[in-house]
Amino acid sequence: MTSAVLSPRLLRSERPSLLAGLLVALASVAAVTGLIYPLKQVTPVLSLGVLYVPAVLLVSMFWGLRLGVAASVLSAAAFNFFHLPPGGRFTLADERDWVALLAFVVVAVATGLLAELARARGREAQQRRQEADLAAEMAHLLLGTADLDEALDVAAERLAAAVGAPSATISLGQLDPADGSVMFTLSSAGGPVGTLRLAGTLATHERVRIVERLVPSLESILAAALHRAELQAEVVETAALRRSDELKTAVLRSVSHDLRTPLTAILMAAAALDPQRPTSENVGEVREQVIDAATRLWRLIEKLLDLSVLQAGRAAPRLVWYSVDEVLQEALEQVGAASAVFKLSVEPGMPLLQGDPGQLERAFANVLENAARYSCDKPVSVRARAVGGRIRVLIVDQGPGIARSEQERIFLPFYRTPDAPAQHSGPGLGLAITRGFLELNGAKISVESHPGQGTSFVVEFPLQAPEPSPIAAGVGEEAAS
Repeated sequence: MTSAVLSPRLLRSERPSLLAGLLVALASVAAVTGLIYPLKQVTPVLSLGVLYVPAVLLVSMFWGLRLGVAASVLSAAAFNFFHLPPGGRFTLADERDWVALLAFVVVAVATGLLAELARARGREAQQRRQEADLAAEMAHLLLGTADLDEALDVAAERLAAAVGAPSATISLGQLDPADGSVMFTLSSAGGPVGTLRLAGTLATHERVRIVERLVPSLESILAAALHRAELQAEVVETAALRRSDELKTAVLRSVSHDLRTPLTAILMAAAALDPQRPTSENVGEVREQVIDAATRLWRLIEKLLDLSVLQAGRAAPRLVWYSVDEVLQEALEQVGAASAVFKLSVEPGMPLLQGDPGQLERAFANVLENAARYSCDKPVSVRARAVGGRIRVLIVDQGPGIARSEQERIFLPFYRTPDAPAQHSGPGLGLAITRGFLELNGAKISVESHPGQGTSFVVEFPLQAPEPSPIAAGVGEEAAS
């Protein structure tokens, strides 16, 4: 029980104050000297000198070798002056008294050395623990973040606090030497990975400790952080390439069918035409088939071009003042009245908006075409009116509706709803192009739908004219010149 209580104190790296040690030494020697008076009545006085040994041990263990030797000399002097004959003088009448004094000194020296060794080992263990904690903290900082530069600043602050330097800098490159600072080159695998600069001056033993213990840990952690950053960059690049490959695969899978269908129709129509004895009826039929197939092919190619321009960021709108009524009329003409029955209703006196009418016509044409495809030959309602500082265009069909889980995905390129009938299937480009063109012109599109109850597309324009982007302004200036 006693050793369990004393051992942490014995291994403390800091000694108690010197004044406390002097007081303890004086008090211990005085207490033992007083204790010997009653004991020497029953025991030979020479054998009682051993009572001073615990006091010498106590002082040596807690206050070191020098104070322990001083306590042993003081014990010998007190024992000699008060208890050894002739008494009252600092003289030794018997040679055996010198043996007692020598025993005190040997005990003090041995105990002091052992205490110093334990204290040194305690300091070493504490330093090792602090260095391990610092290495773990730097590893957490440098390996657990995507911003390595910011993490290096925080790690430098922690390192400066650990070594007692005013400030520190960790750089991935070479740092210029500064007055009143110490530089350490960080290397890994035979090559430099960075530089550590500590402000202020360092003692030789501190410099040696940093070089032997801290720098190797920092080199390993920094090299691992750089390797991790390289791996992350490779992962990002690989993911981007994989997404690009997936997009290309989706494009080929989607476009191959949509391109093959009109081309097959054109080839079959041409093959059905009798070059020897063509009739007006046969030529007219072939002409209708070719025009219809070529129109579908042209629309698909136009959508692919629109999508490529949007994804490349080269679809800057040409800002002019336009009427929503005229844009909707042009979009209906592009779709064609034969594909569905559209009911257009525009509130009179609608204010003009600023944007690119050509892009908006294609955007609305795609929404109308989608509504016509799924309307099951039922009327499609198109209404435009001003609502609360906005112009809202509502396109409502009476088709099968869209599940809630699919309502955001329908605006992704080449995405088709899983339950879409084969005869209604398209390339999956129209709504993605619609959102892209609308957002370029300051508008937003959303969908409201329930399965079996039709679908409503809501397009909203702010009445305040959108600020032209620098690219759009440059395009407008070139057109004006």
